[in-house]
Amino acid sequence: MKFEAEEIKKIKEVKEKGGRGAAFFDIDGTLLAKPSLERRFVAELRWQGKIPKQNYFFWLAEALRLGARDFRAVTQANKLYLRGISTESLFAISAKRRTAWMPELFPAAVQRIWWHALLGDAIVLVSGTLLPLAEIVGAALERELLWRGIDATVAVMATRLEVEAGKFTGRVVGTAMFAEEKARAVREFAGEQKISLSKCSTYGDSSLDRWMLEAVGHPFAINPTRKLRGIARLRGWQILEWTHAPLRSVEEQRGVKTPLKFTGLKRNDQAAP
Repeated sequence: MKFEAEEIKKIKEVKEKGGRGAAFFDIDGTLLAKPSLERRFVAELRWQGKIPKQNYFFWLAEALRLGARDFRAVTQANKLYLRGISTESLFAISAKRRTAWMPELFPAAVQRIWWHALLGDAIVLVSGTLLPLAEIVGAALERELLWRGIDATVAVMATRLEVEAGKFTGRVVGTAMFAEEKARAVREFAGEQKISLSKCSTYGDSSLDRWMLEAVGHPFAINPTRKLRGIARLRGWQILEWTHAPLRSVEEQRGVKTPLKFTGLKRNDQAAP
């Protein structure tokens, strides 16, 4: 297609001028529609009757121990409802049932990741969801890229759970990938790969992603919550709306009604299709 050919030509020009960067993506609400993958997975386990009733009491006791000042922080650090659940639960779910709880990726998200991959940027998922769930999304993205002619690896940084005898204990290993921890992970990855943070992009939907967005040169608020939208407007961050609608131009993603056209790509503003 003519549009695609012109797009690739522009991408090559940006790649030659800009140098390698990295693109960090939150998952829930950014690449996929909410509710979160973890909530969908837990609902599936409940539907199958795999979560023992006592696990809910274990979870409540741990929540009280951690303190309830920030419910979101408690839910990130407390996974005792998964105590005793087999690590094979993800793969034991039939293809039909997995389709029921695993949502599709937003088309514009896949397009943006493809664009970063063509630039040679590292693609990294940074999510508070469970590592096995994030890895499923990473594998799906690698397939999407391969179908588009790019053999790329999608790195995954997510919340790790302790495993004993092939079952989850419900305890988080280290620190949950949450709030400031996401920013720390972004900086650490960029440092290890010797990538300038000024050439990195981050994509998130929640105010809890703001530290990750602040850490790089090109922050994007995707489908932002009210609080993040306010922060983004205050700091001049780009705001994009990604849905399951057909692919749209950047102007249309921002809510500006213009004809579908190629807007050009520049490393300094990270405009993308």
